[in-house]
Amino acid sequence: MKLVDLAREAVRILEDAGEEGIRSDILASQLDTPKRRVYDVVAVLKALDHVTTIRKFDGTTVTWIDRSKDFVPKAVHDELRLRFTEENDERKRLQVQVAELKEQLRIARTKLRRDVKTVEKAEKTEFDTTQLRIRALSGNGIRKVEHSGVEVLIQTHEAGIVVDPTEVDEDPNDKLLKALQQP
Repeated sequence: MKLVDLAREAVRILEDAGEEGIRSDILASQLDTPKRRVYDVVAVLKALDHVTTIRKFDGTTVTWIDRSKDFVPKAVHDELRLRFTEENDERKRLQVQVAELKEQLRIARTKLRRDVKTVEKAEKTEFDTTQLRIRALSGNGIRKVEHSGVEVLIQTHEAGIVVDPTEVDEDPNDKLLKALQQP
């Protein structure tokens, strides 16, 4: 028997032996070949990491390493690959959409800055309201807020503040949530 045919038959026998393995002398007798030829085949299979060997007092046990459980069936692999490709395409589409929305937001902010009339110098203004909304015109936002209980000082990173004296009706559920969150 040629060494290649001997190796193929040895692999078939080792796979059939399963997790229990087979002693090398029994493998040699089933292959009807001298033990030294079995050791040659086992040495090659061991170098390829296809078998493990355990030496015991009654001989060496050779066990096939079943790698089939490490692999995914081709149909499952193809399905996962397709799903991955679809998810990746969706991610790219969403990234483009986010970039477009950011650009729209930047344009809207620029228009808002242009639409607001700036007053170079203004006297104090009184508003007949219980709340004021303040927004910085620059994208850098508000830098500092200080309050004394009587007066509030608001500083922005760049010049330009919009004051909106219109009152916003507060949702009673928001009031309840805020009350619950405070210790």
